[in-house]
This record gives sequence, C-alpha cells and structure tokens, in this order.
Amino acid sequence: MIGNLNPALVQRMRVNGMAPVTVEEGMEFFEAARGCADPVLMAVSLITGPRSSQAEIPPMFRGLVRQSRRAATNATSTSGTPATFAQKLLELPEGERVGHLVDLVRGEAALILGYASALDIEPRRDFYELGLDSLTSIELRNRLTVATGLQLPATVVFDTKTPADLGARLRGEFAAQPGLAGSASEAGLLLAGPEPDSLERMFLDAMDHGRFPEVRLMLRALTGLRQTFENTAELEELPLATTLAEGPAEPRIICVSTPTANGGVHEYARFAAPFRGERHISAVPLVGFAAGERLPATVTTAVRTIAESALRASDGNRFILAGHSSGGTYAYAAAGLLEATWGIRPEAVVLLDSVSIRHDDKEQIDYDRLMHRNFLGDEESPVRITNSRLSGMGRWMNLLSRLDVAHTTAPVLVVRATKETSGMEAIAAAASEDEKSEAFPSAQVRIVNADHFSMMGDEAPQTAQIVKDWLAALGQE
Repeated sequence: MIGNLNPALVQRMRVNGMAPVTVEEGMEFFEAARGCADPVLMAVSLITGPRSSQAEIPPMFRGLVRQSRRAATNATSTSGTPATFAQKLLELPEGERVGHLVDLVRGEAALILGYASALDIEPRRDFYELGLDSLTSIELRNRLTVATGLQLPATVVFDTKTPADLGARLRGEFAAQPGLAGSASEAGLLLAGPEPDSLERMFLDAMDHGRFPEVRLMLRALTGLRQTFENTAELEELPLATTLAEGPAEPRIICVSTPTANGGVHEYARFAAPFRGERHISAVPLVGFAAGERLPATVTTAVRTIAESALRASDGNRFILAGHSSGGTYAYAAAGLLEATWGIRPEAVVLLDSVSIRHDDKEQIDYDRLMHRNFLGDEESPVRITNSRLSGMGRWMNLLSRLDVAHTTAPVLVVRATKETSGMEAIAAAASEDEKSEAFPSAQVRIVNADHFSMMGDEAPQTAQIVKDWLAALGQE
C-alpha cells in the first residue's frame, strides 16, 4: 500500500507517529473493521513508545502517542514565543540575522519533509527539488508563522524559491515591523492575504459572486495594457525550467505549466515525486506571468516559446512533453510545431486530463464553473495572484481559441479523470467508457480514479503510476 510513496513521505509519516501499512496489515484492519459496530473507523498503525523529537504530534493523535522532550539542538525554531524569537534575533549581530532565519527555514523544512537533519537542506537548492509541493509549502508557511509571529502569505515559500531566499525574505519582514525593538506582539504585522482593493481581491470576489462576464472584461483590459513580443529573439532569455525530480532513466519528462493565474511549475511537484531517483522531471513556466516579462503577440509565438523552452530544458537529451489540462494542450501543440518546423519529434506526449484544443463554447465543459473551482477550491494557492499573472492568464487563455495544431506522430497518452469536477461532469461521466480522445485522435486513453484537480494533488501518485506503466509498455522504462 506504500509502493507509490516516495521515501521522504514515508519518513515523514514515521516522524508524525504513523507507520506505513502493508497490504497484509491493511487487509487485517479491514476484516477487523467489518466486525466492529462503530460508525467511523480509521485504520492507522501507530508507532508506540517515546515520541521522536523531530516533529510535532498531529492534534488527532496527541492523546495516544507519548512524546519525548525536544533536544536542545532541535529547539531553535520552535522554543519560546514569537516575542522571544524576535528578541533573540535582535540580540544577534546584523550580519548573523539572515543566517539565523535561514537555519530556521532549513530546520522546519527538514521536519516536514522527513530529512534526518537540517544540514541535509541545502540553502540554495530550489524548494521543488527538495521535495516541497503545494500542500507542504503551506505547512512550512504555517510553522514559520508560529515560530516568528509574522502573518506570512500562503505563497511565501514558492515566491522565494530557496531556503536562503526565504530566510532573507523573513529578515525583510522583521525589518518592516515597528515593534521589533520591543515585543513582536506589539508589531504591526503584515497582511497575509490580498489587499482589500487590489486587483487580486477584486478578481477573487467577482469569481466568488459568479460575475464571470465582468471577470473576462477585466482580464481583457489588463492584457491590452501589456507589452508584447512577436519573436523569441526579442526576449532577453527564455523561461527557465525547474527540476522537480532526477534519475537515470530516459527520456526525461518536460511539463508545461497551465495558463492560469495560480498555475506554474509547482503544479507538477506531487506528480514528479514518485519519479525521484528514477527519471528526470522538469517543468517550464509560461512567459508573461512574471513581473517585467512581455506577452506573446500571437498564438504561434506562444507555442514557439514553449517549444524552444522545452528544447533548452532537454539539454540535448531525449524528452517527453507533458501537461495538465490546457497545459497539455499547449504541450501537444509544441510537439507538433517541433516536428513540423525542425523535424524534432519528442519521444512521446503525455496529456493529463486535457480534453480540448480550442476551449470553445461547443464543448461539454462549463469553463466559468471550472475556473471558479480552480480559484476558490479547498487549497490555498501557493503562488500570489499578481497583476502579471492575471493579465498573463487573460492572454494565454484567449490564444487557445485561435490554436491550430499540427498533429504529432509521436505516441500520445491521455490520462482521463473519472470523478466529477464542477464544470466537467459530462466529460468525467464519459471518461470510463471512452477508448479514444476526440481532440487527440491518435492518443491511447487511460483512466485515473480522481477528479481534474486531485489527479495532480492527493491522487498524483496514482497518476504517475499510470504514466510509468504506459512508458514501460512503450519500452521506454
């Protein structure tokens, strides 16, 4: 039952007092539950004995698991109160304060990810490469908030990218507090969420109230104010790929970010985790979503940017293009352009619940409801919805309606989600019976017992295993 879990996650379970359950143990739990009259049961293998000092006990288990006293070497990040932490920071020489905060970040990240020591967390290594995903990034933010007293935004981890950068960001947050010289509780703490009158807040409020026509007008207006480029030669640099997993198997997989304001390379962190130690996985961002970047003027320019970014990310190695939802549509278009223009054919294309090319009104998808679910779902966005991201989404989503693809001759896999997602009920209902994809006629179709979003979240290991099995069948693993 733990075959698809990466070692860091298994270690994290142990640190939190739960031993992984084998198939045999799971069946024994099931048989025991059948003979129990209690209406709610949870099968958990608890680690008995004194509690490890490496992490906090989840509240649900605090009455069941004994915890040993934290060792002094582990107490730096969480001992005392935010006020005493701030006072200790103030007592340090200025040159040592950032380093102290970086150590705090490394220590908390090590606890969350199940590393043996904070020393295993390299200060300049990308959080994605260390193993953080959208869920654990929020957990890291929460632990840092408890330790420091700062009201940090949910996006702070991926906004800063590395432990060193995050430590420097925390130093800046403390410097902005007027009460730093006294009690941290008296400080004017920074807002964690969007400003009340920001475009981000207005966008989310409009989505929440179903004002979809107004949202589209807003995005169109923002997009019209942005500078554009006609050719990639006009760019100072192509978007750089982020490595999410490393391993010896070929070909490597290059994922294309979805063109939504809360999208980005972080979307593939959980999907990539089961490949760590096996295969190189990276993700490329879309140009125009970062401050100061220009937007592609035409759909051909947009697809060409992805194609060239993928070639750069391949580093001369054989590669597979992959993408989730409309990110998969753009990955498929880039594969066709590579083949038709330069004669470079990817080894394969993997489309993760990509069901459309042009995203028009003729399809069985309610895009307004789907976007509402995307932005106002259960999980907080790990990235801030900036003006650049909003206008970037407006341009890239609009370009989809003009997309003409040159179909690739590479093998294509479409992984379809079978659980209902708001706005895609008809698509999900037909997924288990469809053997072919109407949008991608040459594709082989596999199904995953997840919805459009959970297949890249909680059910990402299942999605990854489907891709692994398909690659094995192709003789590529």
